[in-house]
Order: sequence, then structure tokens, then C-alpha cells
Amino acid sequence: MVAWLRVDTQTILTIGHHVITKNHRVAVSRRDQSWSLTLRDVRPADGGYYMCQINTEPMITQTHHLHISVPPDIVDSDSSGEVLVWEGDNVTLHCAASGTPQPVILWRREDSAAFNIGTESVTKWNGPWLNLTSVSRDMNGAFLCIASNGVPPSVSKRILLHVLCKPTAQITQKMLGVYVGDTMQLKCKIEANPTPNVYWTHIDFNKLYNGSKHQMSITSQGYKHTAILRVRNMSREDIGSYYCYAENSMGSTRDDVTVYTLATTTSTSTEVTTVLEDITSTPMHSYAELEIKDHDPDLHFPDEDRIVVVLSQHQMQNLGNLKGSDDDVCISHQVRDRRTVLTRLRCGPQRQK
Repeated sequence: MVAWLRVDTQTILTIGHHVITKNHRVAVSRRDQSWSLTLRDVRPADGGYYMCQINTEPMITQTHHLHISVPPDIVDSDSSGEVLVWEGDNVTLHCAASGTPQPVILWRREDSAAFNIGTESVTKWNGPWLNLTSVSRDMNGAFLCIASNGVPPSVSKRILLHVLCKPTAQITQKMLGVYVGDTMQLKCKIEANPTPNVYWTHIDFNKLYNGSKHQMSITSQGYKHTAILRVRNMSREDIGSYYCYAENSMGSTRDDVTVYTLATTTSTSTEVTTVLEDITSTPMHSYAELEIKDHDPDLHFPDEDRIVVVLSQHQMQNLGNLKGSDDDVCISHQVRDRRTVLTRLRCGPQRQK
């Protein structure tokens, strides 16, 4: 007769083909001269020593050790949850895990960035305790504790670290030129935790509100925030200083930008004709005396039209029929019938009186 026993509890499990224990997960089978004990749905508590006993004279026994491998599991009740810490302080995170064999714990940031352990900057750390020193705002985010013991699968827990910090604000431009009628956009980059209250002001620190004239929006990623102000149909009343404010329970700050208008330029074209009338004159420095050899009544200039333009030889080459010379050429200018009339004058050395 063959029997199976649990050694540590001295419990008889089977005798021959009969299951004695009330544990429905236990079964016994025979194949030729071999007797096998089967345990279904194995559990950690099933681990230990089992004995096969043959009731002969003398008795024959054989002992087996059942080792149960258990994949790792995070013990949430003994592990850190969301953690709040002031910027510059130290903080400790804890991760507890169960499993057989005992799991090992590996820490890393969710974004794989480095963090400080004492004076050392690392990207990974082993052990159930993670002691962070001089916490900075860029350490804000999720840390992962990963438990593994060689039995798949490995498991991880996401622990959020909230680094509380005062707001900072920065508008990249300090001076911004815009054209009247255009839409202006200002961008303010803010770092703050908790999420700040952000608003904009203009002249006399008047607070701006969303509407047809002003549009404000803000996007956030962790402790970093981007505030955008759009001003439609810019006018001269819209120029001046704009302020971006950020406030939270840790403090407040602001930054500013000065907006000014850009001048627009226009160009006009006129038809230019020339009168081939040579007129001699005295040389011109700050004045000129003109002597007209052959008076042409068509060249009579009213007083308000007496404008004299001095052109260089290079400039004269663009006037076509007027030939250049080594000297500068003086041109009298008159607008007549919406045309510009130019008359060539010769300018020579100053005549002695």
C-alpha cells in the first residue's frame, strides 16, 4: 500500500487510490509501478515537504520538496502614494513588494531623466527606499518602482511627486513692433506648482478679458504653463506695456513687454518730361542766380514752384535726353498739368564778383 503525506503538518493526503484529505485540489494516480501526487491551482501555502510512504516491512519512504515561485506584487498599503514636497527640501519614497523569491526594487523616473541621491546624479536606483535630496521643480512628475524576482511578469507602481514652487514668468520679447490693423500675439512662459492663476493687463494695469478684441488661452504640462494673448485689429490705443501675471498659493510674479507700432511706407510714381532749353547760371552753393538766354513763356515758374534740384552725373544718366557732364547738373523742377517738368542748368566754378 502506498500513501502520500504532508510532512510539516503530518497530514495523510492519500492511501492507495483514495484521497483522504478534504482538499479537492489533491489527486493521486498510478502508472505501472509509479504513484503520482497531483496538486491543482498551486498556491504559496502548498510549498514544503511531501513524503511518499510504502507500507512494506521495513517501510520505504521518499521525500520531495515543493518550491513555489510567486511573481512579484506591489503592496500598495506599505508603499508611497502621491507625495507633496517644497522645492529645495528632501523627501523619501518607499516601495514594498511581495513574491517568491523576494523581489528586488528598481527606481527610475517615468521620463528617464536624472535625479539626485545625495551628491550623486543618477537615472536608476536599487532598493525599497528612495531618498531624494534638494528636490528641484524639474523633478516634479512620476517615479516608477519596478519589482522583479525572475518570475514573470515584473510589476511597477507609479508614484507622483508634486514639487511645490513659486511662480516664474517670462515673455521672450521685451520690445515688439506691430502694424496697425494686424493681429498681435504675446506668449508668456510660466513655471509654477500648484497650477497658477494667470491674467494679462494693459495700460494703467487694466485687466483684459476674453472677447472680440482680446483672446487668452493657457496650456499646461506638469509645472510648465504657456499663456497666450491675442489682440485683434491693432490700433494706436493698443500700444504700450502689457503685463503677464501668475499667482498661486506659493507666491506671485509678472513680466512685461512694450508694444509699439511700425510705420507703413507708400510709393508714388510721376511722369517725367524734359525741356531741352539750355540755361546758364552762376554756380550754386547755398544760392543761385539764373540768367535765361532765350525766354520761353512756357518755362515761367510761379514763386511757389521755384524748386531747384541738384543731380550728379550718375543720376543724370537716367534722364535720357539730358546729357551728363563732369560737373554736377542743376535741374529746376515744376509740376504742370500733373507732370514734373525738369529744366537743365549748368553749374560751373563760382564766378568772382
